[in-house]
Amino acid sequence: MGNFFSRRGAAYVNELNQSMGALLGIAQGLLADKELRDSEIAFLDQWLNAHGALCDAWPGDVVHARVIEALANGYVTDEERSHLISTLQQLVGGTLEQLANSTHVTQLLPYETPSIAYDGTFFCLTGDFACGPRGSCEARITALGGEIRSSVSKKLNYLVVGGLGSPEWKHGSFGTKVEKAMELKREGTPIFLVREEHWLTSLKAAG
Repeated sequence: MGNFFSRRGAAYVNELNQSMGALLGIAQGLLADKELRDSEIAFLDQWLNAHGALCDAWPGDVVHARVIEALANGYVTDEERSHLISTLQQLVGGTLEQLANSTHVTQLLPYETPSIAYDGTFFCLTGDFACGPRGSCEARITALGGEIRSSVSKKLNYLVVGGLGSPEWKHGSFGTKVEKAMELKREGTPIFLVREEHWLTSLKAAG
């Protein structure tokens, strides 16, 4: 029975990642001519409604909410159109010109800038870091009294996201750590999602 549910869970995650990859492709296609027509927004709404699981997981839920907002009053204003274009650009990691040379993580993550305490707090790192290998980053945290966790749980205080993101994030798999953190945040768990840049600033402040 356990193996059955494990297989079902793995299949769900695989399907979700495939749907996210398809959404990224659709977003790139919609942005290709640097316009977003009403018919294209309506198509995106229909496609999202047909992939309900995607709308319940980050970042599909963010995109879906922006589409609903744009269509709420029966017509799309210039402001709503610009907001949705900005959302899709954030989803794919920037403009199409920038995408060719960029592996940066999508900007739709709700990054925070808390005052970071190290002694006795729990950190988890994900993605690739501009400042060096992940192991050396973890060593800098433990030197200040922080503890490293390999996975995300309710006990985690900070999920630090590397400034280079991760190449596979451009193809639909945004990583189990990010997805788990977003799930726990929705449930009210006080986990901070922190950019590499903010984390580095906190290291300097910690001496």
